[in-house]
Amino acid sequence: MNRFFQILDCNKVLGTCCTDYGLLHILDIIRRALDLIQLMVPILLMVALVIQFTQLLVNPDDDKKKKSLINKFKAAFICFFVPFLVNLALGVLPDDMETFQLGACWDSARISREVLKEQNSTYVSTTNKKPSTFIITDFPDIQGGGSSGEGSTTGRAIVAYAKEFVGQPYSYGGSWNGERPYTPTDCSGFVQGVFSHFGISLPRSSSAQWAATNTYTLVTDGNIKAGDVVMYNGHVGILTGNGKEMVHASNAREGIKISESYDYRTVLGIMRINGVN
Repeated sequence: MNRFFQILDCNKVLGTCCTDYGLLHILDIIRRALDLIQLMVPILLMVALVIQFTQLLVNPDDDKKKKSLINKFKAAFICFFVPFLVNLALGVLPDDMETFQLGACWDSARISREVLKEQNSTYVSTTNKKPSTFIITDFPDIQGGGSSGEGSTTGRAIVAYAKEFVGQPYSYGGSWNGERPYTPTDCSGFVQGVFSHFGISLPRSSSAQWAATNTYTLVTDGNIKAGDVVMYNGHVGILTGNGKEMVHASNAREGIKISESYDYRTVLGIMRINGVN
């Protein structure tokens, strides 16, 4: 079996790591194809429209050309808007879907391509043949391990503030500025709002928060502290420093809650946000 290595440190540079790399690769190809369709096909169809419209001016009674003109206009319209509709459909998938990660991988495909370009890096095969598997190197195993502690004054204050909203409702895509009155939001919006209350700016979505590697350092020694942020594929929460306990906007049914353990699903990484430690 051929192996496919990425010349990047996933947990520090790539920022976002879809756990199904085969799916991410396929979705990246689809995204590129949609971008190409959105750019080229409408242009070609519009050129054809201009030509047929000119012909109609010469022969305005040609019904076949009129019908063809309308069909080409419809096709150009559809080709231009299909990528927007695909992005919209995949973008509304809930953050807390553990096993169905199509939306997360779709977003990761875009972010991964941008970071790879920025870092001037690439994937390199260990053979001259087309690689069939993907390997990400230097990714720490933090699942279920490590100790915990109280953390800094800011970290404890962040946890205390987050706990004040336990029981509040969850709303996917909702906006909250971190101040009272609370307005329903989702997992990443809740984390963003809590940290914003303490003057710390984080991106809006969980994938963007994970990709913003300049805003945090990874906890690789398992020494969890209050205010650390645990990141999953499509979900995020705030660790309280009390063992594995975390507070997070769970889902539409449970709202903001405290969970006894963060390792109920695969963890991408534990982040110590700059300004908290």
